[in-house]
Amino acid sequence: MTVNANPDRIHGHVGELLRANKMLIAVELGIFSALCFARIFPFSVQLILLIFASLSLLLRNSTWADVGLRRGRAWWKIVLWALLAAGIMAVIANVLVQPLVDRLVSRPVNNSRFADLPGHLTVLLGWLSAVWTVVAFGEEMVFRGYLMNRIADLAGRSRAGWAAALLGSSLIFGLAHGYQGLAGIVGTSEVGLLLGTLYLIFRRNLWVNIACHGFFDSISLVALYFS
Repeated sequence: MTVNANPDRIHGHVGELLRANKMLIAVELGIFSALCFARIFPFSVQLILLIFASLSLLLRNSTWADVGLRRGRAWWKIVLWALLAAGIMAVIANVLVQPLVDRLVSRPVNNSRFADLPGHLTVLLGWLSAVWTVVAFGEEMVFRGYLMNRIADLAGRSRAGWAAALLGSSLIFGLAHGYQGLAGIVGTSEVGLLLGTLYLIFRRNLWVNIACHGFFDSISLVALYFS
């Protein structure tokens, strides 16, 4: 007797396991964390993690809209809130926190990848193009949209679970920027904490985070350009 398996049924069973099985979620998060160091070519980490996260959502019968990539009704409000949040973040991260981190850590942030940026407009425009495509979209979709929700799946979608998601995703976000040295890891973790808090404040709306991330990085790049 031949038994034909129903592909939809198998897909549904796999999706249910990936949504609810704590061990599988922990393994998935472990793989994700390891992929954070897959520096094969420029921006390879963001692209690889985006593919990995998209595959995870597909297998769990979910979409990016389920984790925050939803259509906004008032885009001008999203832009204004994001611009305001980016300005506040720039003051907190670059003016208040980073100088303190540089004093506590023997080596300052390694910004060697931006060595050609000061005074070179074409280099600035190239970085801004990357920020408003791969970086802002990729990192917010991956580290806030995917990672925070996946940690919450593991820790429980309670206040404590979301607090764990906020702290855990911020730490992994910082470690993924390890090429900037210890000071860079600490500073980027703090930025991740601010972006994660923004994600929760705006009820997990990724568009606010994407715009804020783009504005924040643009402010930092322009500051480096004029330095």
